[in-house]
Amino acid sequence: MLPRAGRLRKKREFEQVYQQGRRVSMESFTMYVHARGDDAPTRMGFVVGRRFGTHVQRNRVKRRLRAAARSLWEQLPAGYDVVCVARPAAATAPIEQIRQQMQHALDTARAKTGGKV
Repeated sequence: MLPRAGRLRKKREFEQVYQQGRRVSMESFTMYVHARGDDAPTRMGFVVGRRFGTHVQRNRVKRRLRAAARSLWEQLPAGYDVVCVARPAAATAPIEQIRQQMQHALDTARAKTGGKV
């Protein structure tokens, strides 16, 4: 689990990332990255829609995304909000593959923002 300071929790925080962040689509998820402009730790949020099935199945996908993100979270610079919206492939893809996709998505977001991520 990510530390409490590293989690997005409120609806308005998610909405701000959706509206102002950069979007990068991968096979297993779509990632939104927003630069807050402060020195607080990077925060991450995960969204898994009802199309994944029951709450048990949705929570399983969410845990898989969190596990993949945990190793990358400490490497991220401070001052960003990141939201990962699960896609159907996230339910079956190996966690290592999801982690590689997250790293690639962050690298792509860094290129789109001119190296700020």
